[in-house]
Amino acid sequence: MLLKAGESTLVAGTLESVKYRLTSMSWSYLPLAAINPVLNLANQDCAVAEKSDMLTPTAGTTSSPAGSGDSTWGCTLVISAEAKMMSTDADYELILSGVNEQGQRLTYKRALRVQPNPDIRPQAPVEADLTGMSIQPVASVCRLGASLTLQAKGIDISDPVVYHRWFVVQGPEVVLAGADKPTVGLIMPQVSASTIMVIQLEASTTAITPENTSVRWAQAVVNIDPAPPFSLCSSYQN
Repeated sequence: MLLKAGESTLVAGTLESVKYRLTSMSWSYLPLAAINPVLNLANQDCAVAEKSDMLTPTAGTTSSPAGSGDSTWGCTLVISAEAKMMSTDADYELILSGVNEQGQRLTYKRALRVQPNPDIRPQAPVEADLTGMSIQPVASVCRLGASLTLQAKGIDISDPVVYHRWFVVQGPEVVLAGADKPTVGLIMPQVSASTIMVIQLEASTTAITPENTSVRWAQAVVNIDPAPPFSLCSSYQN
């Protein structure tokens, strides 16, 4: 798969364990060259994941101590290539790893290439108070109609000279209350099936315009689930 510098993309991966339930799952990446820029991974620990444990309990045996059937987990990762300036392609191996209840490790791998982006001009120095900006919670699973608050972290949110802009980059349309503030609120829209929504925050010490080359950004992932085993939202803090 291909990604341009300064942009983001979604990668979906699935792990299947036969006879034993999966107990954990997470993403990582391997740069295939020492000079490759760092990638930003949202939902790296699969706090938002779709899990299907289709195991039927049976009497414990040597060949099937946990029952019969399959345990399948799917996890969607948001990858951001934050390095704006690149002169050559950068290649990576994306790895989704999981462990089942017998301690067996399963993996799913994909190749990723990040390419230089000719539309990006040299970036001006970023103000120190925007370094390390993130969104909390970074990943959430929410029931239909549940309310969720997202907040900028890692910056001085009381600084009146910081400009903010929140918007949805993937998923259904939703009203974002306070889209120009450091904290935004939203109510989960109606969906018929489990749906991933990616929300992005941009921040800058100058007005956010297409010509502004010093904008910092971060993303959060929300899985809208029509029937989760809880009443509101379950969130993961980074």
